[in-house]
Amino acid sequence: MTAVLGWLRGLLAVGLLAGFYVVASALLVTDAALVAAMLLLMVEAPSRAGNWSLVLGGSIPAAVALLYGIATVSRTEEHPPAAVLVSRAAAPGLWRLVEDLAGRLRTRPPDRIYLTPEANASVSEKARLLGFAVGDRTMYLGVPLLMWLKPMELRAVLCHELGHYAGRHTRFGALTYRGAAALGSVLFRLRMTARSEEARSGYAWLFHWVISCYGWLYFRLSLAVRRRQELEADAEAVAAVGPAVTADALRAVHALALTWAGFESRYLRPVQRLGFAPEDVFEAFAAMLDDPCVRERMADLREHPVEAGRSPLDSHPPLARRLALIEARPAGDTPDVVDDGPLVTADRLVRRVRQSMLDKTGGPVTELSVTTWADLAAEAFAVELASLLLDAARGAGITARPTLATVLDLLERGESAELIRRLTDAPEPEEQLAEALYALTGQALAGAGRAHWTLSWTRGYLLDCPQDSAGRLEDLVAAAVHNHAGVPALRRELARLGLDTGAPVVLALRTVAAPAGRTTVPRTTRRAPDLVLGELARQRKVAKVTVGALIAAGAVWGIALIGADSSQPYRPAFPTPAAPQYSPAPQYSPAPQLDLPLPTGPGLDLPPGLDVPLPTPSQSFTFPLRDFPYRVHRVVPGDTLTEIACRYGTTVKALQEYNDMGRGTVLVVGQRLLVPEGGTPRCR
Repeated sequence: MTAVLGWLRGLLAVGLLAGFYVVASALLVTDAALVAAMLLLMVEAPSRAGNWSLVLGGSIPAAVALLYGIATVSRTEEHPPAAVLVSRAAAPGLWRLVEDLAGRLRTRPPDRIYLTPEANASVSEKARLLGFAVGDRTMYLGVPLLMWLKPMELRAVLCHELGHYAGRHTRFGALTYRGAAALGSVLFRLRMTARSEEARSGYAWLFHWVISCYGWLYFRLSLAVRRRQELEADAEAVAAVGPAVTADALRAVHALALTWAGFESRYLRPVQRLGFAPEDVFEAFAAMLDDPCVRERMADLREHPVEAGRSPLDSHPPLARRLALIEARPAGDTPDVVDDGPLVTADRLVRRVRQSMLDKTGGPVTELSVTTWADLAAEAFAVELASLLLDAARGAGITARPTLATVLDLLERGESAELIRRLTDAPEPEEQLAEALYALTGQALAGAGRAHWTLSWTRGYLLDCPQDSAGRLEDLVAAAVHNHAGVPALRRELARLGLDTGAPVVLALRTVAAPAGRTTVPRTTRRAPDLVLGELARQRKVAKVTVGALIAAGAVWGIALIGADSSQPYRPAFPTPAAPQYSPAPQYSPAPQLDLPLPTGPGLDLPPGLDVPLPTPSQSFTFPLRDFPYRVHRVVPGDTLTEIACRYGTTVKALQEYNDMGRGTVLVVGQRLLVPEGGTPRCR
């Protein structure tokens, strides 16, 4: 049954990917046909092709964006950033464990194992023939999982990943992943192209809408399959290690991943942008996990796992549903675990992952001991908020260099609302102002040598002031922010601590000899992501190609337009039958008369004396042309039937009848019209 499901899912993946090609090809063929029709019209009837520049100018960028996005489908999937290949000699325990678990799940083990700096694990397979032939298998395992999961929890994680191999999920997973990546790339490039088109025709928006409709169908079908595969992999893990261990592993990975992400975003990366990093990133993270408040939060995350900001396009089912299904399974025999020692014996592998992690996300850094780095991080966070508050005070009408006394004066005058408006738009703005004032006050004390900052893994920083052991300063700062009447009390406390509030506040790192400045909100304009910058560069190249194509097409159109004004006679599509019978200078004469005796008889009696004129056989019958004098008018650019009728003193209807035009009003440059004479011109 598993094999049948695998083949059916493979056919679905191939069909969805083929459907993307079909939709994209249909759009490109339609666009090419439209451009070809417009080019033909430019040559055959240039006066009717006045909007050719809109068609070409809108079609070329949209088509190129679509083609460029399609090209990503065939690109080979790259390894995660900072991944390091693990050899058997460097991690014999890890390889032995993975191969043993693969044998229990009756599947082939991975051919390669990579260590990554993420708190996550994943597998992939480079299958051949669109997934219908087996290929090389690769497993990616995060170092945080190796270092901080319990042995049984790690086994459950490995069994879940190997369960994807057992269920043949990875053979066609590459197709689904690449199709989703290509759809995202196409939609992104079409959206940026459409926004850059401004007043030009919206072909990119049309393409974007069509691809979006197919993408909606693609993601709904593919995500349903991928989520089902995750539940099947959970079932494989439950069969191998039991439901309780599998549920504990899922909770542990969830808590560890959130804590690791917070460590990276709040502590590691901001300080790295200043040019500093801990000598051992994982040792710094271990120090964070040793904090009692952090341990309490992780325990709460394990007990009550919450997925904040979950995307509807997440490839995994909701965590609560996975846990409910796992814990509902009957408990079985849990295998005994034999501790064979460390899974990775070569420390150089972890060092390479750590170094690669820093190299992939920034420029060169100075490595510090974990203790020095922690003090530097606390000071950098305080300097960040202090500089923001001084900038807000400068924007509130202060011309001189603002100081702590400047901020206190503004608060005492009741101008806290203006400070808040310039400082932050986050929720609970008064709390943000109190935090910034605490940072500015502490930085002033640290600059005067009366306090120093220490790192708090939950708050970011704490002020260590020997003369304020009771911590009254923080309460006084909060009271001064919420009520301007509390400012004098804060001034008195700062005076007791020996601080001159009017002195300039030092916005520099004292831990190391380096300037500080903002660590999370740059003073300069925020740099756009590399993906956006690359797309903008591509659009500039396409714009040059489009301009060149428009110039070439304009030259062809101009030549065709000039050729359309030649003196060659016009040959109408529907010739006028009577026109060839008229000469430019007609001669009028009475029609010849012929008197013939008519036969008489019953029913044929005519009144006597009635003569019927008939043409003789040797003469042609002609109509009298007294009422049909005419002239010829050649159509020039700008002529209309209304203007011609006005000029010659006739009507539009008469012109249409004389020239066999029906109700048509379209004129072609060079066309010759028959215009009745004798009218009085009504305009010039």
